[in-house]
Amino acid sequence: MSRAFMINQGLFQLSWPACVLGAAHGWLWTGMLVVGVMLLWQLNRANRHPLDGRMIVICLLIGFTLDSAWIQLGLLEFAMPWPWAGVAPLWIMLLWLAVALVINHSMSAFKHRLAILAVAGAIGSPLSYYAGMRFGAVEWIAPAWQVVLATGLSWAVVLPLLFRMARESTGEISTDRKVISSPETTP
Repeated sequence: MSRAFMINQGLFQLSWPACVLGAAHGWLWTGMLVVGVMLLWQLNRANRHPLDGRMIVICLLIGFTLDSAWIQLGLLEFAMPWPWAGVAPLWIMLLWLAVALVINHSMSAFKHRLAILAVAGAIGSPLSYYAGMRFGAVEWIAPAWQVVLATGLSWAVVLPLLFRMARESTGEISTDRKVISSPETTP
């Protein structure tokens, strides 16, 4: 594994506790610090992927819409509802930013394993929201089965979609585990 891989994945793994535990304790700075360092590292010219900017915008739009919907639908309530109540808070948007910064880097191999991503999203997302609840960063307002169903199904769709968008934007086509690059992306 390369140094760039280790730093990208290491900062990604630190982003969840920094944002979630920070929100639970009213410390926005912890998430901003870790994800800010990750952003500076990845957008450095030596580390930047041509699609990073696009994936950041897409992830932030999807994340804002999805997590704001959970609030509006009465499923979840987030700690530290900043900048204002009723929409996805800044700390959870930082997590979406961190996701955007691994798609073309340390987790890029999953661009060709969309079924694995769907399963991971379906299981991992409700577990993540559950852990967030246990730490005090999110409250489940609706019955547990509704939260698990909504978050699990949405992430089972969104996660593979994000990686597929990144894959197709580079001109790669995946067929039966073979990766074929289009002539435009072949060096």
